[in-house]
Amino acid sequence: MGLMLPPGLVRRDELTADEVRCWDADLEALCVSVDDVFCRPASRENLRAMVRGLLSDVPRKNMWQVAEAAGHASPDRLQDFLARAAWDADELRDRVREFVVDSLRDQDAVLIADETGDIKKGTKSAGVARQYTGVTGQVEMLPSYCPSCSDVRCLGLDLR
Repeated sequence: MGLMLPPGLVRRDELTADEVRCWDADLEALCVSVDDVFCRPASRENLRAMVRGLLSDVPRKNMWQVAEAAGHASPDRLQDFLARAAWDADELRDRVREFVVDSLRDQDAVLIADETGDIKKGTKSAGVARQYTGVTGQVEMLPSYCPSCSDVRCLGLDLR
């Protein structure tokens, strides 16, 4: 039997405007804390656009939709950012990990990261391969995430 959460622990109501503004301030604080990892101001702006797009309520998180959510006419700017911008990926990962650990530093804190739930049925998606997923308990077609993105798995394992 899986973990049962006590009644009332999971929120089912809408977030308040103050809660959203608080999260916006936290997100900006995270971005400011990693600004010096990026050499150019344009890269810092693109980081914010990427993060906000990925956290937005856009139903499909492909580059077109993320770029549109950021107010860009095409995905070119964000694709160029991911492909060509200079940054220290290890330093960025370490800083984000530190931010998360500091945010979760509580006796009862738990972080659950499951990136196996993005099951694909078609044959057209790039980077998709057959692999095991805990969502269905069997081998399915899933995206093969880039190592810098999937390193988030270690966050829950290495909370020093």
